[in-house]
Amino acid sequence: MAKVKQAISGGFADSRILQVHGQRMVERDFTKRAAITVQLKDMRNALSTAGEIGFEAPITSLFEQLFAQATEHGLGDLDHSALFVELAQRNGMR
Repeated sequence: MAKVKQAISGGFADSRILQVHGQRMVERDFTKRAAITVQLKDMRNALSTAGEIGFEAPITSLFEQLFAQATEHGLGDLDHSALFVELAQRNGMR
């Protein structure tokens, strides 16, 4: 993870979010700051609003599914950067 973070740092993908959350992922520090369950609620609100105005939001739908599955797998009370754990488990990473 540290090499991935280093590789995308400094380019267009670099941001404060990458620096803070990327470091938490490297350190596997998923102490709750903004819970996955809160992020899931926000995603669902965004999708509801999108539906009301006829706006397609396929990426938001994908993330809603990922956050929902992370919650189902017991990660809901961790920081939303713990979505990495859901993705790592799907890909056989430890």
